[in-house]
Amino acid sequence: MITMTDQADDTKHSAILGGIRVADLTTGSFNYAGRLLAGLGAEVIKLETLDGDPLRQWGPFRNDEENVETGGRHLHLDAGKRSVSVDLETSEGQSIVKDIITDCDIVLESFDPGYLDTIGLSFESLVSSKTDLIMVSMSHFGQSGPYKDYHGSEIVDVAIGGYLRLTGEPDREPVKPYDDLVIQHTALHAATAAMVGIMHRDNTGEGDWFDVAVIDAALFLIGGPTQSYFFDGKVAQRNGNRLLTTEPRYLYPSTIRPCLDGYVHAHGNNRNQDLLAALMPGIGLETLFETPMGNADEIDEIMDTWLSTRDKFEVVTLAQELRLPFTEVLTPEEILADPHLEERNFLVKLEHPLEPSLLQPGQAALMSETPWINRRAPLIGEDTDEILEELLGMNENDRTDLRNKGVIR
Repeated sequence: MITMTDQADDTKHSAILGGIRVADLTTGSFNYAGRLLAGLGAEVIKLETLDGDPLRQWGPFRNDEENVETGGRHLHLDAGKRSVSVDLETSEGQSIVKDIITDCDIVLESFDPGYLDTIGLSFESLVSSKTDLIMVSMSHFGQSGPYKDYHGSEIVDVAIGGYLRLTGEPDREPVKPYDDLVIQHTALHAATAAMVGIMHRDNTGEGDWFDVAVIDAALFLIGGPTQSYFFDGKVAQRNGNRLLTTEPRYLYPSTIRPCLDGYVHAHGNNRNQDLLAALMPGIGLETLFETPMGNADEIDEIMDTWLSTRDKFEVVTLAQELRLPFTEVLTPEEILADPHLEERNFLVKLEHPLEPSLLQPGQAALMSETPWINRRAPLIGEDTDEILEELLGMNENDRTDLRNKGVIR
């Protein structure tokens, strides 16, 4: 029997989005949308500036040596794409991009609202040439509303989207979540919208324009606290590593605690709180379970004594045997050696001209009948000649002329 893990490497089956072509004009972490579509088999053409997408300037870099071709974020978020390097500020560059888009099914973009109008690439302009075009526009505040022209960033988005006030210790200022998680969550919404657009097009023959805003995605992600306020007027508070719920009788622990060699996420069993006392016998936990969240400080103090003499893998093994959902907090080194990820073929090695045997995340999902496609990220403009010839029928002399003018790289 072929398992899902085996199937991930079986390229005899067609990719689920095979035959779909995407023009990707996103920058930064918004590139995650195109990364997902490329993994699902779409041909994603990354349309970037002559100097490359600014994402290429983000680290990490091997040995801290900056190189626009080998930044870790670019290698991950642009994996599987093809690159055309073109100057969008020139009329000829705009014409090239418009012609490429005419041969695409989907456009992904993350420019400031209104910018594409100024260069003749608005949805209205494009759909007049291709009536079934699907465009997905990502921005911090959306294409409409009083904030649409504001500049945004991840910390701005999590602040206005309601996420920021919920992170950190209760007696301290809010703490920004690591990295661009909310922006990448927005890009996940965008990838979903693109696939819904394909379904709508196939059913009706019509295109569609999707407006995906980061602040909307942030609020969608944390809907619970907002609903709580709407229904009963309760305002969720920061609670550090613990659950947001502070009701004294609510389940506890659910927190991060130190061990001999690191940290574990300690979590009680919803149906049998006494299992925690079975894991850590004879240290006085039993008397605290009537109001576990109300005794959270005492439970932490008692657990810490027991945990401080044991390594995290031992703790998790003992807890899982009792059906307690403890987990280790893994270091990067431990993640790369994790046997579970190894068995699922999650980390893959890709050959890159400047990064031999590049190791990076593989499939976002294992599928039983269709493969996830793993390919390296492109060099700046690596596919310019091939795509201009394939899609636009542009000969070498024409390309050389455009290169001499600084329109393409």
